[in-house]
Amino acid sequence: MRTTDLPLIRRSRLFAQVAEPDLAAMLTACFVQTLPEGAVLCRQGEKAEFLHVVLSGRVGLFGEAARDEALVEFFGPGDAFIVPAVVLDAPYLLTARLLGEGRILMWPAPAFRAQVRATGPLAYGAVLLLSGYWRTLVGQIKDLKLLSAIERLSAFLLALAPRDTGPVTVTLPGGRRLMAGRLGVTPQSLSRAFAALRPLGVSGGGRQVVIADPARLREFAGARALK
Repeated sequence: MRTTDLPLIRRSRLFAQVAEPDLAAMLTACFVQTLPEGAVLCRQGEKAEFLHVVLSGRVGLFGEAARDEALVEFFGPGDAFIVPAVVLDAPYLLTARLLGEGRILMWPAPAFRAQVRATGPLAYGAVLLLSGYWRTLVGQIKDLKLLSAIERLSAFLLALAPRDTGPVTVTLPGGRRLMAGRLGVTPQSLSRAFAALRPLGVSGGGRQVVIADPARLREFAGARALK
């Protein structure tokens, strides 16, 4: 593990309450792997063996059916993911795959559970992290049930943009095909949604999206942007 990794790890709600010397001692049970794009970190249905923390790169969580898959969420540097399966000693409900080359902290699940039981600040961090997961889940369910593709896209773009700014360029966390899966629409519907937002100052191609007037887009999104 690099000396620059510890501040990044502490960005996660999971570890933010743990004193630095205690966290450094806990991490002696961990190791870091550098993996290529497409590497599978865990697979849906398998028993949870590790807690994963992203140190660099991006990870996509995918739900899989017989002949299809859908992106559920993106995770980036500093994020710990699929913590519930590790805490519950239960099978993974999703498959995690690297979307580009990345470095991943691997914490053996039994060692992590032992630390959660023994360390109050880590247990509190787990509560904070899982509460954030819950809010994200509820937000996604609300969006899918109540909002159109255009509304879901506008809310997602605003979540990437700093508040109270002028024109801004945001970088999508994945390609547009993956974005379509994250928003629960087809790639064709996503293209139409981007086209519909052009009059509101949204433009760009690939992963770079320009929001010419975030305030105007936020006015259009209204309560839809609340997360």
